[in-house]
Amino acid sequence: MRFKGLLLFGCAALFAVACSNTVDCSSEEDDDVELSSSSQKSGKSSSSVNGMPGSSVEDDEKSSGSVAVDEEEDDCAGEPGRPWDGTTAKEFACGAGTKLKPYMIMTAEQLAHLSFVIGAKDANYLEKHYKLGADIILNEGKIIDDKGALVADSTKLHKWTPIGNSNVAFAGNFDGNGHVVSGMFINTTSTHNGLLGNVSGTVLNLTVENSWVKGGKYTAGVIGYSIGTTNDLENEASVTGADDCAGGVVGKLYRVSYQNAVVAKRLYNKGIVTGKNNVGGVAGCATHVLIETAVNYADVSGFGYVGGVIGGIGATNDNDVSYLKNTGKVEGVHFVGGTVGHCGGNPSIPTYSNSSSYSCADYYPCGRIVYAYNEGDVAGKRYVGGVLGISCTGKLSDFGNVADVEGEYGVGGVVGSQVYTTTNFFYNVGDVSGKEYVGGIFSYNKEGINSSAYSTGKVDGDTLVGLMIGSNYNSTIADFYYLTQGEQKPFGRNDGGGVATPKSADEIKTKEFAELLGNDFVYASELNDGFPVLTWEAK
Repeated sequence: MRFKGLLLFGCAALFAVACSNTVDCSSEEDDDVELSSSSQKSGKSSSSVNGMPGSSVEDDEKSSGSVAVDEEEDDCAGEPGRPWDGTTAKEFACGAGTKLKPYMIMTAEQLAHLSFVIGAKDANYLEKHYKLGADIILNEGKIIDDKGALVADSTKLHKWTPIGNSNVAFAGNFDGNGHVVSGMFINTTSTHNGLLGNVSGTVLNLTVENSWVKGGKYTAGVIGYSIGTTNDLENEASVTGADDCAGGVVGKLYRVSYQNAVVAKRLYNKGIVTGKNNVGGVAGCATHVLIETAVNYADVSGFGYVGGVIGGIGATNDNDVSYLKNTGKVEGVHFVGGTVGHCGGNPSIPTYSNSSSYSCADYYPCGRIVYAYNEGDVAGKRYVGGVLGISCTGKLSDFGNVADVEGEYGVGGVVGSQVYTTTNFFYNVGDVSGKEYVGGIFSYNKEGINSSAYSTGKVDGDTLVGLMIGSNYNSTIADFYYLTQGEQKPFGRNDGGGVATPKSADEIKTKEFAELLGNDFVYASELNDGFPVLTWEAK
């Protein structure tokens, strides 16, 4: 694979304001698409690198015009390395479509053949095994610049038709085999866009680069919509979504069934992602998911539900998300987070309005998120967090933010606002600024159970401003510490529950203080300017 980047470390109504629209990802409503129920899990094994399960070390060199070809596939038909001429092959290079003898794809024309037979719902091909035997060039030359802008002459580019669409899902096994698909060009208003548009099977070991994708709902560089298994994928395409669920790697991840979560592991994005609502560097939206290791390195921007890694996580206790990292700049308006925009609850905003609302109850649960880290600046207006914009009835653990967070209402260094949420092992060293409800850890915390957190960043605002929490209501709190900053208080308002203890910078930068916070923190003088870091980061 070509995954060059590594991780360095491993409600009752809340602030209700008039609203009109609801979020596609905030409930488990079914989508009006025809999907196959077949789903296979990858047997690929991987090692743990720098504390991140499944992270892999790869050669950092880019292709310089040569195309890799598997030696064992020399006898297959086709001329690898030749740019696509826009035609469709009549058959694959070789193979029988079985696990032991998959259909081999050596040329762009053969890849187009796969798109055709899946789109045609040809029963002979829907649930077969496919494998790339060479890098694929869909359009030659430079397609995008470093800022993600289209620089190629679009009138001369071959438009790619995704594998699978709103009427049919790819239900087989697609093994990219470590190869690269480049030069992809998609420009449409339709749904389900990416190299693969709709997937209910397995897609793994693949990179998409030097490509430009613009589409409607469910748009991404690799997969538009998936209820299947997606492992070891990287996107370096520029992605623009005009509707819900735009992501670098996957537009939307959705449950396989009510009993089975969709699986996504080791997903990486290096392409700029822009969208409307539910916009994420790796995935635009996700519900009933098992996600392990998702990393974004590029800038992400949108209007609502915007996250550096995942835009919105829908409401269900079955969400199990771990090892998220963002280094890109994240910008939005409502529900904006360094790694995740929102999780659970029922957030809603009028389109292109400055108002928003958020309701939280037991039947709108976030699920579980552990090990999330942000180092990209975050900017928004309402409900903005360094790691997570807003959470309802969640279990959150091991969150760290080292970047600046800026907003207006409900701005937190780690989580913008949260209700009925249990948290452990949080820290923030970034500066936080807003107008109302502003805090170093949370802007608003209602009936939470919260332990082991510290904040050293500056916190500025006008009303309900605290070095730890802007407004705290009836929560259970233990082991909360903050850097002394003049006469500024740890709570803007504290209506029952919890205290926080001031510490000097010298006291915080000690092994003893890290031990005081618990086993999930460690003192490493060379990291984080000497302030304690989470154990998984330091590995």
